[in-house]
Amino acid sequence: MDEAEIVVDVEATQLSKSIQRKLDTLWGEPNETENFTIFRAPRHIHQCKNNFFNPSVISIGPFHHGQASLRAMEEKKWLFLRDFLSCGDHISLDICIAEMKLLEERTRRCYSEMVYHKSNRFVEMMLLDGCFVLQYFLNNESRLQSIFGWKSQFILNDLLLLENQIPFFVVEKLFKIGIKQNNITDFVHTIIGTIDSGPTGHPLIRKPPVQIHHLAHLYHHCSFAIPDGSFPCLASQSFSMAFPNSTGGLSEFVIPCATELQDAGIKFIPKSNPRHMLDISFDQGVMEIPRQLISGDTKPRLVNLVALEQCELPETEMLTSLTSFAIFMDSLINTQKDAMILQQCGIIQNYLSSEEELTNFFNQVGDGTVLRTHFLAELFTKVNKYCESCWNRQRAKMVRDYFSSPWAAISLVAALVLLVLTCVQSFFAVYAYYVPPS
Repeated sequence: MDEAEIVVDVEATQLSKSIQRKLDTLWGEPNETENFTIFRAPRHIHQCKNNFFNPSVISIGPFHHGQASLRAMEEKKWLFLRDFLSCGDHISLDICIAEMKLLEERTRRCYSEMVYHKSNRFVEMMLLDGCFVLQYFLNNESRLQSIFGWKSQFILNDLLLLENQIPFFVVEKLFKIGIKQNNITDFVHTIIGTIDSGPTGHPLIRKPPVQIHHLAHLYHHCSFAIPDGSFPCLASQSFSMAFPNSTGGLSEFVIPCATELQDAGIKFIPKSNPRHMLDISFDQGVMEIPRQLISGDTKPRLVNLVALEQCELPETEMLTSLTSFAIFMDSLINTQKDAMILQQCGIIQNYLSSEEELTNFFNQVGDGTVLRTHFLAELFTKVNKYCESCWNRQRAKMVRDYFSSPWAAISLVAALVLLVLTCVQSFFAVYAYYVPPS
């Protein structure tokens, strides 16, 4: 064997060892199906809405762990761990660590990206983050205010972000170790009660899923849970294709904006006692929409729930319900005038800084999304058929031009009366000419 062959063999051996070391870091077995439950936001969505996915005060899980801007809250995690260990009969730290070790592989496999933290660091993160989530929801509001002050609401928003999650089974295991007197179902209802409302202000549905993957999954489910068959849906379509069709009509994926709908004679009224945020109806030119409260909290919450719907969770229940809502609002609001119309009708309560901010938000929230199930397809079809009717447009124009104010209506009636009297006078004049009195 010459010198060149020896060098090649050495390099090949080094490469083989390097590849094997990387393979040894992988979790699970060969050919095993991956069931990820915690994701980063899809790249095409992340690029245009980056700030909505980054936690502002606290990191949970590995994706944002160790960021310099979030280190101030790490001390609070240690305080919550101390509180957890001192409650009840003084929980054993060794038992907690041992249980987290047993869950380490399962936890790592929940994340859609490889987590390169070493074992001890990863287990420490599981323990600290799990205890923080547990203690945050078990403490009452006054105590949270005394600990965190103005940051308390920001913490809640951070706990609901797509990329800022820890598997719920970690929290559940710590709950069973330390909170023996209560049922985990009661704790889940405590979480729902603390979050309180969906992204647009509607009360959460207090019926959690059978299996909770993480807090964002629980929040999505309770923001919009409906019985099967409540909607005639259109499945497996991309919003990138939601444009007017080649014949000039409108598809099931886009409707005219609020201004154009109003010009077509459609009235907007708030829905009475809506079952959920998609309880939207349209009949005989009247569209009933549940009231929507849009605040600073709405933006990150709705964006993250829509992004969650774009991820492939290991069950079929993750329907694109909130994506349907986002596309509906994006269709309605194209300009600030559209936003003002919906506010004047009592449908939107805008707590953002301006109509411009509201308009820009809804114009972006559905960008790049894919509709696996369009919950409002039938509604869109009804609205578009109504708008394509020439009679409806002419009737709306007449009402707008002649009945928009009492004086306009009075003027029209007076003109009609004058026209009738003129016709009567002309008739009798002609009649008298051809049939003179005897």
